[in-house]
Amino acid sequence: MSDGESRGRKGRYRYGRKRRGLSAVNRLEELFRRAASIHRTEGLLPLTKRATAYAVRRLFRYETYYLYEGDSSTYKRFSDTDFVPKVDGLSFRVVHTNEEADELEAQGFQFGEHAGDARSKLNNGAIAFCVFVGHELANVGWLCTTQQAKDSLDEPPVRVDFSNGETWTGGFSTNPRYRRMGLHTYCILEMIEYWLQKGIVKSKWAVAKRNFAALTAESKIGSVIYGEGRLIKVLWWKSWKERPLPLQQE
Repeated sequence: MSDGESRGRKGRYRYGRKRRGLSAVNRLEELFRRAASIHRTEGLLPLTKRATAYAVRRLFRYETYYLYEGDSSTYKRFSDTDFVPKVDGLSFRVVHTNEEADELEAQGFQFGEHAGDARSKLNNGAIAFCVFVGHELANVGWLCTTQQAKDSLDEPPVRVDFSNGETWTGGFSTNPRYRRMGLHTYCILEMIEYWLQKGIVKSKWAVAKRNFAALTAESKIGSVIYGEGRLIKVLWWKSWKERPLPLQQE
C-alpha cells in the first residue's frame, strides 16, 4: 500500500500511513467519498436531505442539549447492565490509531468508508469505539482525552477539565441500516467497560434535545444529567451557554 490514501480491492477506501491532518482538498475528497457512500447505501433522497442539512448547518445553527456526566460510581452501576443486542455477526472493536484502522481494513472490516473523517480524528488523538455487524460498521462513537481530540469532532463547546482527568465522549453515528437495534446503547456500555479498565475519573457528553433515539438510549442505562447547553452559530460567529441543573438520573 502506498504512503498516502489508496484503494483496496473492489475500490474500498484504505487509510494509508500519513499522520498529518486533512488538507482542504483532502476534506473535500472525504465529503465526496461520504456522499458516494450515502448514495450507494441509502439512495438519492437521503443524500439530498443530508447535503441540505449540512449546508444549512454551515450557515446557521441553533441547538439545545442535555449535558451528561459519569464518574467511577456510575460506571460501576452501568457495567452491571447485561445487554447484548440479538444481532448476528455482532462484534466490538476499539481503534486508537490509523495503523490499527489499516489492520481492520486488511481484515475486511469497512471502517474508513463509514466513520466520517476518521483519519483526522485519530490523528488528533480521538479513540474510536466501533460496533460491527459482520464486516460493516454499524455504530461508532469517540472518546477524547485532550482538547485537541475534542476539537476534531463536530461537538458543542462544553467545558471539560482535561487537565484533571476528565474526558469527552461524542461523535456517535449509527448506520441507517442498523437503527432501532440497540447498537448505540450497546456501544455506550462497551465504552464504559473501557473507562473502568483505563481508570478514567469522569466523562462528559451532550445529547441534542431533538435526538429522541439517543435520549432513549441514555434513559435505558440511567445516565446522569448535570446541565443544559444552548448553541447559536451564524457563519463564523458562535455563542455557547451552559446552565447547571440539579443532578438527575434519566
